[in-house]
Amino acid sequence: MRPLWVCSLLTFHLFTEKVNGQNALRTKYREWIEDDDRVEVRSWYAETEIVLKQGWSLEFLGTIDAWSGATPNGLPPQKSSPSNPNEWLNNVSEETRKAGLVTCKKDTKLYSLGFEYGISDEPDYLSRSYALQYAHKFAADTFIINSGFSLQDDSVKNGDGRFVGKRNPTLSLGFQRILDKFTSISLNFSYSAPRGYLSDPYKRIPVDMAPIPVVNLEPENRPDEREIFVFYSEISRYIKSIKAGTHMRYRYFEDNHDLNGHTLELEAVKKWGDHWAYSTSYRFYHQNQTFFYNPQVQKFETFMISPNSATGPYYSADHRLSSFDSQTLSLQVSYFLTDDLTIDAGFDRYLTQGKDGITDQKVYPDANIFTLGFQWEY
Repeated sequence: MRPLWVCSLLTFHLFTEKVNGQNALRTKYREWIEDDDRVEVRSWYAETEIVLKQGWSLEFLGTIDAWSGATPNGLPPQKSSPSNPNEWLNNVSEETRKAGLVTCKKDTKLYSLGFEYGISDEPDYLSRSYALQYAHKFAADTFIINSGFSLQDDSVKNGDGRFVGKRNPTLSLGFQRILDKFTSISLNFSYSAPRGYLSDPYKRIPVDMAPIPVVNLEPENRPDEREIFVFYSEISRYIKSIKAGTHMRYRYFEDNHDLNGHTLELEAVKKWGDHWAYSTSYRFYHQNQTFFYNPQVQKFETFMISPNSATGPYYSADHRLSSFDSQTLSLQVSYFLTDDLTIDAGFDRYLTQGKDGITDQKVYPDANIFTLGFQWEY
């Protein structure tokens, strides 16, 4: 499949560079391959920036994702029939998502102002996003306060095949501080309040249809309102003795459904000679499950025929809502062809493990992630 949006951005770059003083072009190819021939996702990215007059600039980002394979549908693997041992996997044909983001920025000595519009389109999901970002600079850019508001307006095809809506407004506030010529820190807080259809139409719960000896898959039911709080922090330090830049990041989130998670990431970046640089990172994530997660076979109730997301009861067997740990080991190598042109390649190994003692370990994916890209600066 040819990435048309990426080609369009490259063409746009060639025709606007001389006129508008464009200063950057970045492209990347990424492939996510889960073990045991499960889900495979191929992604193409292209981003270009055009510098205008009086501190204004435009950025364009285009993305194409193509994914195929099989993903857990909610049925416990041990409940699959002997004649169909992969009954717990939902096979899907290849699906493509096209997305674009346009950003208009104004940068001055005192502040930065940005406006964003994004759109993401796939056969069963249409998303539009709008964002406003403002940053005020103090003490010669050594202290910056960031704020922002965004709105995601989505249309989702539900389990009945009808398109229904959901919205997600988000507020954020944070700051960046340069402590000395080798050290900087940043903190950020955000609050989101999604509303509308928040269930996943492809995830089901296993239901015992006794006295009939069969297990059916019925639609899950998540609350139609959610509140999410996120705290993010980062400290960056250049260690002169080993000539390497280091980063430590911590993120915590929680919602009003008892779901919460911790992320810790460590990264080191070092240049090697005149043309090479490499970075290594380790990411650890731990999540506690939401109150309505239950992977076990449930007894059939009449409310399951037409679940009500406003009043409940609520239930889901989606393993992404369970308690689990994940780890990611990453290595990226960059080669500087010239001062303006860089190519890079990376490999990540992603591992997950369920922690609730109930969910079958088979549903948690392990994956290899490959990336290849280049950057052209002016």
